[in-house]
Amino acid sequence: MSRENFFLGDNLRFCRKQRNLSEREVSRLLHVDITTISKYEHNTRTPDIYMMMRFADVYNVSLDQLVGRK
Repeated sequence: MSRENFFLGDNLRFCRKQRNLSEREVSRLLHVDITTISKYEHNTRTPDIYMMMRFADVYNVSLDQLVGRK
C-alpha cells in the first residue's frame, strides 16, 4: 500500500507504531488527553502546527515526513 494516499492521522499512527509507543504513552509525552491522540489518529480532529512540531519531535521525524511529503 502506498503511503502517499494516507491521511495525516494514518501517518501519526504509523510513526507512533514505528516507535513502539502506545496512544497513552504519546498522550503523556505531549501532555494531552489520550482521546485527543485518538481523534488525531482517526482523522476526526486536526492538530495545529505547534502540536505537529511536538509530534515530530517525539517521533524524531521531520514535519514533511509526518505529513507524508517526500
